[in-house]
Amino acid sequence: MRFEITGIDYEDYERPTLVEDRSHRNHWLNRANDLHASAGAIWLSMRSDNPKEVTDKLGLGDGFSMSTACFPVYHMLCGLALEVVMKAVLVSRGEQAPEIHDLNDLANLIGMKRNVNEKRILRFYQESVVWAGRYPIPRKANDQMLRQYWDLANKVLTKPKPMGKETVLTFYVASGATSWDRFTGLYSSYNSLFDHRYPVKAK
Repeated sequence: MRFEITGIDYEDYERPTLVEDRSHRNHWLNRANDLHASAGAIWLSMRSDNPKEVTDKLGLGDGFSMSTACFPVYHMLCGLALEVVMKAVLVSRGEQAPEIHDLNDLANLIGMKRNVNEKRILRFYQESVVWAGRYPIPRKANDQMLRQYWDLANKVLTKPKPMGKETVLTFYVASGATSWDRFTGLYSSYNSLFDHRYPVKAK
């Protein structure tokens, strides 16, 4: 097959299959960005100045709390966005997207250095996909595994608040570790590793 467009000759041109087309690096990055944006939409709905207006427009009825219902789903989308953007980085480097879901393993593959706290945050987002966002309980769950996730969530989502020397009690408040600004900063650090350059094929 041979044809000419704008003065350029194309010989033996073959259109990519649908699978090849959907496997393109740009589709990987676009999907990661879509998940990131969807997490942001949920965050805004949870932090609305008029939450009743949001629930009324969605027809969710009186008493429905976006912040209560959607917080686990927000974390699930954050975890999925991070997984896909890391795989997008690997695909942009000419590698196959690995069939793994461990965010710290993926971060190792793309060469991202992390401190202990950053590793914990990635593990929390990864575990939230399994334990919080999709089902009320995963199929192979047990009490010990649930308690381990809840312990991890407590360490990430709360922090102790100093109460003074007059009390031995420890109070915990929200840490803000998964706020939109902090998540976006984390996501952007991985997104920036995507290689937008295309290798020039030798003639």
